[in-house]
Amino acid sequence: MFVSAALAPIAAVQANQNINTLGFRAFIKNPEKYIPKCIKHILNDTEILVHADPVTDKPGSRHYVHVKDVADALLFILDLPQDVFENDYGGAKCPKFNIIGYTELDNLEIAQVIAKCMGKELKYKLVDFNTVRPGLDLRYSLSGDLLKKLGWSPQMSFEERIQELVDWTLEHRHWL
Repeated sequence: MFVSAALAPIAAVQANQNINTLGFRAFIKNPEKYIPKCIKHILNDTEILVHADPVTDKPGSRHYVHVKDVADALLFILDLPQDVFENDYGGAKCPKFNIIGYTELDNLEIAQVIAKCMGKELKYKLVDFNTVRPGLDLRYSLSGDLLKKLGWSPQMSFEERIQELVDWTLEHRHWL
């Protein structure tokens, strides 16, 4: 689909829901978000509540993506050849690009990666996600197959991004 006045291609882009995007300085704006909260609890040696299914004790899962990777993906999309935008997308008027991280991890695995990067012990408790936060989805996930097929993937692994974030946070504790 093209905008008729400028003949510019149109695409729908979703960055894996903004709650699954991580980056520096996230604490001041969103201290309740899971990764900043994990860093703070691990740093303070306090227990983290990990939302889980009450029947299976399986923690909720997410695909996290770093804001640097979101920017990189947007630049990649802008550089795509015009014919990508002219393909058939199952009745949709334009392609939809879901920008996701490499790996879907559950919230306990995420907290464990953070604790490992900090060189500290993880103290946690699995809690019934519906009792603690009614309406919370246990799993958020999108397919990143289109961008992957076109040749884009995040520049660094989740573990490398978390290490980078932890190091930055420990050097800039005033952001906590």
